[in-house]
Order: sequence, then C-alpha cells, then structure tokens
Amino acid sequence: MITDEQTLNGAKFKHGTPVPVYDDGYGPLWIHRDSLGISGIVRARTWEDAYAICEDEFFPPADDEAGEEMEKIESMEDGPDKQHAQACFDESYGFRGNTLRMPDGTSSSIYARDLNGDILERLTPSTLDALGIVLDIRNA
Repeated sequence: MITDEQTLNGAKFKHGTPVPVYDDGYGPLWIHRDSLGISGIVRARTWEDAYAICEDEFFPPADDEAGEEMEKIESMEDGPDKQHAQACFDESYGFRGNTLRMPDGTSSSIYARDLNGDILERLTPSTLDALGIVLDIRNA
C-alpha cells in the first residue's frame, strides 16, 4: 500500500474527519483501535515499533490520580500488598518511551490503558474500505 519512496501525509474518514497518523519512514501501515474507535494509523517496520509509537503519540494521558497512585505504591513496603497494587497500576497505566507535549503545554509520561482492550493490526485495503478511510500518500 506504501513504498519506501512514499510518505504517509495524512488520513481521514470519507466524510472528512481526520485520523491521526505517524510515519516512521519505512515499513507497512498499522492501524490501532481501542474501545472508543480508531486512535491512529502508523507506518513502522515492525508491530513492536508501531505499538511503541502508538504509546508515545496516540494513547491518552493518565489523570493526576495515576501519579498519586504511583507515589503510594513506591512508599509501600515490599510484599503481597505492594505486588497487588503494582499489578493493578500496570493494568491501568503505561509509561511512554518519549514524553508527549499536550496542547495545553503540560507533558505526559504516563498514559491510560483502555481496560476494554485494544488492537494493533496491519492495515489492508479491505480494512480501509470497510472503515471508510482515505489515505494521503505522497511521493517523496
């Protein structure tokens, strides 16, 4: 769908709403979806690279409660209670590889996971058609 001589410049639904994109320069296209819908389309060499980009670029920031919860866990003594609290935190939140600058000027290092699940899969022409998405791919 895209060659190394092309760039992914954008994407939108046929009715005009934009879809966030990130082009890492090489590789196939991937689409990330969660329970709220499509969070973005990524171009990356591997699934792992694409997922890391989604964590950095598309996943929503955690609320202030996440930082407070992390501090609470760090102050706990080692043992089953701390392990349980850490497991609950890890299920709900993740850490970005790169801090994301938010539109309001704040930064976000912790993202909120979708507890209903998410999926990252290769983007195919039939998926594009089924979702009604049009890609803006340009020659470099």
